[in-house]
Amino acid sequence: MKRFFAFLVCAVLLLTTIVPETFGQTRRKKSRFGRKARTAAIIAGGAGVGALVGGKKGAAIGAGGAGLYAFNRRAARRNFRGRTRTVGSTLSGAALGAGVGGAVGGKRAAAAGAALGAGGGYLYKRSRSRTRRRF
Repeated sequence: MKRFFAFLVCAVLLLTTIVPETFGQTRRKKSRFGRKARTAAIIAGGAGVGALVGGKKGAAIGAGGAGLYAFNRRAARRNFRGRTRTVGSTLSGAALGAGVGGAVGGKRAAAAGAALGAGGGYLYKRSRSRTRRRF
């Protein structure tokens, strides 16, 4: 029985290497989702995972981190105006800071964390946009 399964595994591996490329998966040129819907889905996914891990404060941390990623990726630079990306990065930083501050110290720490996170998100966005300019 062991020989039969070993033979079967080897045969499957051999056949998968022989199959021509036309039967394999090809890359789609156009996404099924809208460009802005993907950004919203990234943020919602981060909030969902954070909520599963840490409740309300975890949701704020997850949404903030995902928002910073989503608004500073290449596709966001193509599909969002600069002001929208700046506001999104600033608000994402505020959410991240408020979540961390709330998890560490309570309501007053959450307010302070939101203020510091907003400033940090804005400065992060500004530093990324300055280093990415080519001309």
